[in-house]
Amino acid sequence: MGIDPNKVQIVESCLEASFMDVRSDRLNQRFVFNDGKQSSELVFNRAFIDDILIDRLKTYMETNVIPTLQANPDKRIDVSNGRMKIGDKDSN
Repeated sequence: MGIDPNKVQIVESCLEASFMDVRSDRLNQRFVFNDGKQSSELVFNRAFIDDILIDRLKTYMETNVIPTLQANPDKRIDVSNGRMKIGDKDSN
């Protein structure tokens, strides 16, 4: 079962405001997008996305996730409780 569809919509709308071609996986925990030149990935730890309050998600995306993604093009960002891990797209 995927994450709350309202949370998926918030994440997608935040990503679409800054990036192009935003796509999510079947479980809506992994998002792939590009900045017009390079593609990147955003992956949420299931516990994090389930635990974050829906009214805090947009602010967290705008103040933490989007700036990190913009500063690290062509990378994979893994978001879990208490941290973000930056790595190569092919790593886990």
